[in-house]
Order: sequence, then structure tokens, then C-alpha cells
Amino acid sequence: MQIETLEELGGRPRRRAPLLLLALGIVVAGSAVAWSLLRGGRGETAAAEPAGTPVPAAADGAAETGTEASAAPAQPAPEATDALSGDAVREAVAAAKTLEAQGKAWNARETLLAVLDDAPAALRPELEATLGRLADAIYLTPRPAPGKVEYAVKPGDSLSNIASAHVCPVAFIMKANGIADPSRIRPGQRLVFPDRPKFEVRVSKTANTLLLLLDGKFYKRYVVGTGRDARTPTGTFRIRDRIEHPEWWSESGKTIPYGDPENVLGTHWLALEATGDTPRVSGYGIHGTWDDSSLGKQSSAGCVRMANKDVEELFTLLPRGTPVVITEEP
Repeated sequence: MQIETLEELGGRPRRRAPLLLLALGIVVAGSAVAWSLLRGGRGETAAAEPAGTPVPAAADGAAETGTEASAAPAQPAPEATDALSGDAVREAVAAAKTLEAQGKAWNARETLLAVLDDAPAALRPELEATLGRLADAIYLTPRPAPGKVEYAVKPGDSLSNIASAHVCPVAFIMKANGIADPSRIRPGQRLVFPDRPKFEVRVSKTANTLLLLLDGKFYKRYVVGTGRDARTPTGTFRIRDRIEHPEWWSESGKTIPYGDPENVLGTHWLALEATGDTPRVSGYGIHGTWDDSSLGKQSSAGCVRMANKDVEELFTLLPRGTPVVITEEP
């Protein structure tokens, strides 16, 4: 405002010398003050810049505790919360049921995924069971959905070649399209299945659970058994091999065929190999069991064991190379 006023004064004719000298003195004094403020202002701006940098939102819906000097007018910060109300989750469940009844399983699943992480602990088991059922309805059927491809069988095609090209197990394609015999596909037949599905497996030794994710989102959770005396190794792994009806080599070196009561591997075997900085291991994997009472406990010799029906499902879904993380965390 001073500069504008002085400019206005300087634009008017002046007839008296005293007034001219007075104006000149004001200009000099004003310039000195302005220069001092400009230097000080620059220092304040540089120091205050970090406070104006956007801060990522706190995890789990918790409100940020920091403030920004430039935020005006400021809105009242929401109270930190760890969970949605039960009513909000029940509303989402009701909406999902309506969508599913309308044949919109994908939309129903997305609706529930949006509330899963913040749902009260008491409601999570029901939500997860529903999400698992919806996932099967979407991916283990020929219904179109994002991430799935519709493929027309060509002369000379085989399911193994199709599966290899789309990094999707043969068993997955068969299950999704109701194919009983992999050799009996015909030219022109329409197949719908996921194209390069990005599954991840996370095993908790503390909780004795296996969490299956697809594209980083919840797919299903299983109860498993892990190694007694902390024998199950932790770290990052990947599925190296997949075997249906596996043989088992006992500690004595004896080969136990599939179906023998002494064979502890159940119906399927998913061999693991270490990746990254995880120490190399051998002989570890995810397998079935004939003894469901051993699940939910740390009771195995070191492998991750599952109910036969559950490991069969993993065998159907997961291609070689699927990443697996084993941790102590719940």
C-alpha cells in the first residue's frame, strides 16, 4: 500500500519544495523498510515450505495430527477411528446382496472390499466368507469380468498351450469353463478365464492362516498348520513346482506313494523356493493333509499344511512363480 500511495503522490504536480523534500524522504525510508522485509520474508518462506508440503493420509482411516499454516479456512479434523460402525458395514452387506441378486457379482465384491479393512473385527469373518464365495462366482465361472479374457479355440490349440500363453493354470481354465477332459476342446469353443492373474500368498505363523490376494485385494483366507518349534522358515518365496497326488520321501529316505496312509502330503504339493535375501531352503512347500485336526496349530515338520480341499483350490488357481511371503506377524 505504501508503494501505491507514493506512486500516486509522485504522479501529481508539486509546486512547493518542502513538500518535494518530504516526499523524497518518505521514498528513501520506505525503500529501506521494504528491502528489509523482503530479505526477511524470503527466509521465512524457505523455512516454512516443508509445512506446506502435502502429508499422506494416515493409515487405517486415522486423522492426521499435523497442521498446515496455509490451510484456510480449515475444516474440523475427523476423529481418529479404527473401524467403521457395524451399521455402516451391514448397509454395505445389504447393498452387496442386492447387487448379487441382480447378477452383478463383481460390483457386489467391490462394495464389500471397500469396507473390509475398516470393518469391526466381529464382522470380518462373515465379510471374508462372502467375499470368498463371490470371488469363486466371478473367477471360477465363464462369466465376463475385468481381468478376464475371452478366447476362441483355434485349430491345433491345446489347453496347455493356451494356459502357458496366458500364465493361467490348465486346472483354472478347466474349472472356470466346466471342462472335464483337457483333450476334448474344439475349434471355435469359447473359453473365459483370467489373463495373467496376479495372485499373492501371505502366511502368518502366529495366526496359522494363509491369505490369498488377487491384484493386491482380498480373495480368500484359509486355516493352515505351520511348523512346530518355529521350523517353518520366514521370508519371501515363490512357487517353484506344482504336483498333484505327490509321493513323499520320509526322513529315513523311504519313498511313500500317494494314497499310502503314511504319506503326509495329502492330495497336492506346491514346492517353494526362496527369493531375494531369504536364505535358500529345500524340501519346504504348501501341501494337503489327511489330519484336519492338525490345522490351526504349529504342528508340522516345517511345511505349511492345509485341508485337502483348500490346497486343491490353491493348486487350481496359482501358477508357478506365484510370490509367497511367510511371516511371524498375525
